[in-house]
Formats: sequence, structure tokens, C-alpha cells
Amino acid sequence: MSDRPRVFALNLHANYACRHSGACCTAGWVIPVEPDRRPRLGGEVLLPDAHGACVFYDRPSKLCTVHRDYGDIGLPDSCFHFPRRALVDDRGVFVTLSHFCPTAAALVVSTTERPAIVEAPPAFPASRRYDGLDGRGAWPPLVRPNLLFDLASYTRWESYVIDTLGDSDVSTAVAVARLADAAELLRMWTPAMGSLEDAVAALTVREDLSRSPAIHNRYSRFQMAETYNHILEFIPDGLRRPPPANREASLSDWDWAQGGGAAKRYLAAKAFGSWAAYEARGVRTLVAELIATELVLKVEVARIKSQRSTCVDEAMMIDAVRAADWLLVHLVDRTQMMRWLGQVEDDQRS
Repeated sequence: MSDRPRVFALNLHANYACRHSGACCTAGWVIPVEPDRRPRLGGEVLLPDAHGACVFYDRPSKLCTVHRDYGDIGLPDSCFHFPRRALVDDRGVFVTLSHFCPTAAALVVSTTERPAIVEAPPAFPASRRYDGLDGRGAWPPLVRPNLLFDLASYTRWESYVIDTLGDSDVSTAVAVARLADAAELLRMWTPAMGSLEDAVAALTVREDLSRSPAIHNRYSRFQMAETYNHILEFIPDGLRRPPPANREASLSDWDWAQGGGAAKRYLAAKAFGSWAAYEARGVRTLVAELIATELVLKVEVARIKSQRSTCVDEAMMIDAVRAADWLLVHLVDRTQMMRWLGQVEDDQRS
């Protein structure tokens, strides 16, 4: 019997392959070097040059000379794993991507494929080493502060979220509203109602949930322009912050509709293999993270649109997705951000 783990990914990412854009090699990152690679790479860290490029990046060929000459085994771990982000738990390995990578961003923007979870994706073989958030042996994610999912019911919830965001017949707002309603239904579950897995499965047949105003008022704090600027406060000192949201740069409903499909696919990619599931105190926090993520993406689209004075198009959405993940994945202190999002778990409105 093979001891290799089961590996899962979104179908949107399943055929990922580096296209040598150079984005990661010229991002200005300081790269730690593991001890066994230090003699070859010349030190404990790789410092970027004055233009933000790694010293081993060859601009004419757009290749990493370490990877070219020594293969994966010669790379620092940060470079070996990027843009892969893994969640490992007792079900297997869930691999998603940092969409700061232009190739990863294009995979979610430049397709009409409906998001779905697939096993054994070609891009992520079980033989590869995946480091990330390790939830093996840990308690499963929380439904609410005093109620745990089991892994089977959480798997169903994750699939429900991704399927809801993949519905091409509804807007991003309606899809997220359905998730907010579904979260409240789950929070009301008790063992007397039957199995939790069955309760999650029943959500898939409810086409019209209540969408109570009280439910959505609960999340209003994550939908304002100030939300973006508040998220900037979670960036540690010493890191360069993006400009604050420009209140004058906004998107009409028509503008946002042009990028709505890509926005929902991006949210699905954020929901899959989510570290937040193990960092949060319940499903409300997971919904709040999606709402805040959409707000960040809207701000980035509006900013780019105002600079280019063009309609929202594919190239604009790719750049906006990259900017959103630069902020949400690579800049913010996630512990602080999750604590802020998690305040929604204590909201008493019914």
C-alpha cells in the first residue's frame, strides 16, 4: 500500500506550470537559505539587488540560474514551494496557489470553467514535498466557537462554498449572501437534528435561502472602503504598504459585472484549502474573509481602472488579482487579520 498522501486542488489550478514571468524572482523578497544550501548559494539569505531582482535571476533568459544548473534540489525552500500554498490535514494535502504569480492569476481569470475540487491534479504529484499549514492530528475547523465540524462535514462545506461561487447564474453578491445564510443554518445545528454531514449536504438543495437583513448587516463592516485601509494596518512595520483606497475611485455595478465571473473564481480559490478554516472560530469568519477579499479586489480593480481609463477587461482583472494576493497573502499579519474578522462570531443579531 502506498504511503503517499492524497492530493487535491481546484481544477482551475490542476495544470499549473511555471511560465517564467520572473514575478517571484524580481519581487524584492529577502529569501532565507537552508543550511545545506548555504555553501552553494553564498550565505544565510539571498538579498535582492537595487531593482528587486534575486542575484541568481538571469534577466535575458528569465530563468533562475540555481534551478537551471541544479534543479529543484538546489533551491531555497521558499523558491521550491512558491507559488504553492498547502494545507495538510488528516484527509490529505490541499494545494492552492499564490495569485501574485501572474500564471496563477491568469488561471482563475482567463477561463470560464466552473470551479471544482479534483484529486491527483497533474501539476501537484503526491511524490512532491509540500510544506504549509499542518493540521494533522488537530481538531477539525469550527462551525461556531463551541461546535466542531468533523472532517467529512467540513469537506462537504468546502465543496458547497466552491460550488456556490461557481454558479454562473448569480452575481458575486448573491453567491456570498447564500453562503452567509448557509453559515447561519449550520450554526443552529444540534445533534438532535441528525448528522452534521447530512445538514451540510441539505444546503445543496436549498436554492432560496432567507437572506435576512440582520445577517447581512452583520458583515457590513467588511464591505466599506474603510475596510481596505483597515486591512493595511495589519501589515508589519518595515514592509511597503500599498496606497490607501481612493474614495473617489469606484466601480459601477456594470463595471463589476464585467469581472464578476473572475471574481467568484478568485473567491473560490481563496476558499479552497483555506488556512483560515483552522485559524478561525467559525464559519462566519470564513464568510467574512470572502467578503473582505472581494472588497480588496474591488479596490484594486478600481485603482487600476482609474489609472488606465479603460473598461474592466481580462488583463485588468489579472493585475487586480495579483495585487489582492500580494496584500492578503504576502503582506498582512494573518493572526491580526483573523482576530479582526473573527469578531463577527460574537455578533448577537438574529
